[in-house]
Amino acid sequence: MCMTVPLSFVNRKTNIFVGTAGSGKSEIALNVSLELGEFFNVNLIDADVINLYYNLRSVKDLVERKNINFISTHFEGKSIDLPILSGKVYEALNQQNAVNIVDVGGDEIGSAVIGQFRELFSKKGYNLFYVANIYRPFNSTKEEILENMREIENILGMNITAIINNSHLLSDTKPENILKSLEIVQDVANTKDIPYVLTVVEEKLFEQDLLEEIKKYSLVYAIKRYIIR
Repeated sequence: MCMTVPLSFVNRKTNIFVGTAGSGKSEIALNVSLELGEFFNVNLIDADVINLYYNLRSVKDLVERKNINFISTHFEGKSIDLPILSGKVYEALNQQNAVNIVDVGGDEIGSAVIGQFRELFSKKGYNLFYVANIYRPFNSTKEEILENMREIENILGMNITAIINNSHLLSDTKPENILKSLEIVQDVANTKDIPYVLTVVEEKLFEQDLLEEIKKYSLVYAIKRYIIR
């Protein structure tokens, strides 16, 4: 059994995923988009101008086959990436009947690029999710995560509204790796006074004992990994 994404993602029309490089923002944004795309008009905005290899552009064909409107940061038909966003982003964000999923690059430049839309986000309402993976460099402790969150908030000029725990070691992930992360992420959420909304688990680790322990902290969201690494 797979647990589906909470409908809170739909209540506010723009859902933005931020975090350090390699935290898994793109994979979560993709899974959420594919699921919501079954029921809603979804714009998946690839605003990652930093990672040239592991990004949503590698699964563009899959996304478009699911009738999701995919908006990339690079020029159509050319393999060139620049720290700018297409005018199509403005058009998508102004749509009244669409759910927007935004994947943001994992450093200062990546955050600054999407920050240009802060007034529009604030006007229409947004969820700004910080994706934490304690197995990434400079993200392994409560203090390091809080420092990264402060930097992103300062650059964006926006407040992070919730935290998602996506702690994993790709194919080497074991249940104990996820269990180790739960208290760390909960401490971050308590300190920031924001909800700890989801713990992301790959489907192959969807075991009952693990689920029961995670549920003490947050909802569980099972994903498939599509982006090749």
